[in-house]
Amino acid sequence: MEETLNKHNHIRNNFGLYGGLSLIFGIIATLLFYKAGIGLNSFIFTITMVIILVIVSKKLKIGVSKGSSLCFLGAILLGISNVLTSSGSLQFLNSIGILLLLEVSLIRLFYAEKAISLIEYLFIILILPIKALSSIGMLFVDSNRYVKDKNLIKNEKIRNIFIGCLIAIPLMVVSIALLSSADIIFGKITWSIFEWIFYRDFYIIVLMIFIGTLLCYSLLCGATKESSVKVQNKSKANSTIGITVSTLLLSVYILFCGIQVLYLFSGGLFQLPAEFTYAEYARRGFFELLAVTCFNIILILICVNVFEENKWLNAILTAITASTYIMIASATYRMLLYIGAYHLTFLRLFVLLFLLIDALLLAGVIISMYHKKFPLFEYSVIVISVCYLLFSFSKPDYHIAKYFVAHNENITNEDIPFLTIELSYDAASVVVPFLNEQYEYDIYTYIDKYYDRVEARANTRDIRDYNFSYQKAFNLMK
Repeated sequence: MEETLNKHNHIRNNFGLYGGLSLIFGIIATLLFYKAGIGLNSFIFTITMVIILVIVSKKLKIGVSKGSSLCFLGAILLGISNVLTSSGSLQFLNSIGILLLLEVSLIRLFYAEKAISLIEYLFIILILPIKALSSIGMLFVDSNRYVKDKNLIKNEKIRNIFIGCLIAIPLMVVSIALLSSADIIFGKITWSIFEWIFYRDFYIIVLMIFIGTLLCYSLLCGATKESSVKVQNKSKANSTIGITVSTLLLSVYILFCGIQVLYLFSGGLFQLPAEFTYAEYARRGFFELLAVTCFNIILILICVNVFEENKWLNAILTAITASTYIMIASATYRMLLYIGAYHLTFLRLFVLLFLLIDALLLAGVIISMYHKKFPLFEYSVIVISVCYLLFSFSKPDYHIAKYFVAHNENITNEDIPFLTIELSYDAASVVVPFLNEQYEYDIYTYIDKYYDRVEARANTRDIRDYNFSYQKAFNLMK
């Protein structure tokens, strides 16, 4: 606790260094993303964050472990993936993955000396944004002290007025927004004033730099604020409770798994109800089944952490694991049936990825149940990162288009918008040759529109949001 407090005090007492790093972050983030899409800027942003975290760790005399280095590498690879793909869904997921991996690396830097469990790691991941939010005021307090100590603004009254203005601006924005909603005339007047004074790029850029600086400094302060994890050896509950709960659930799962074998896997040994086709039967229970598999993983983790260790409880949980694998197989088979009937989409491919990760994580949970020193959190991060990275770099839209075109006997003109609008330009190398082979008169309209969108996108992009997928599609259609 004392060591963590020293780190927190070191950051706050060296505002010139850490506030300066935060300001650099705010400036770089603004330069990269102001009026720009996602592309090369995502990669540069990730590199910037990694460099800042490495500098902070060196200044705090924290060694960068192999685990943190792997998180950095994973985040950088996702940044590269954002440069290579034009899929909005993939770029969104990549960006979330970058932030999560950087958060995990930050946690590992500040908690490297602590042997903490998966549950504690998850708790810290959830609580860190809240701790950062609670540290927002520290930028104002520490900057005021820094300016006062360095005597940068000689007149204390002017300094206090300046700080008061900085604090009042966000409060005024919220108040004006609420009052404008309450009174139409007031809203029109304030909006006119806002347009006259503030509707300039300069003010937006300054605001973005300020927000970036505030977020970075608050995160550094929040991560070191009372960040020690207290591992308390609490007595666990009697295993009889866990055995009873898991046994009752297991009996339900055995019945369910039996039905899967008889009705689904057997190819129809018994007849389905007349109102269902196999595709409808598969679609109807898929998401419920997916939810149960996730619930089972949580159940096993709770039983292991809450109840006393017992061989019978372990045996029942192992049986639940086996039934969960049957459920995962059932969910996968259902999705494949559904894809066979209604073709591939990004969401359906992503669900198959989720099922694979689900199966691998479940294996890790069971191993940790019998081997207490098994690094379950590290295993989970590696599994999720590797599986998602492979998915991201595979460019799913390309494979979706390839599958769709391979079944072109069922494609009509009404399906063309799916290929040309819903799929990203990752699929252009498949879509363009396919469209060129069509002879219907209105297909050429889709080709023209497809090209126009690529050309418009190419004309509005600069080096910051350079994207290989857009450039490749543009060159292909040129």
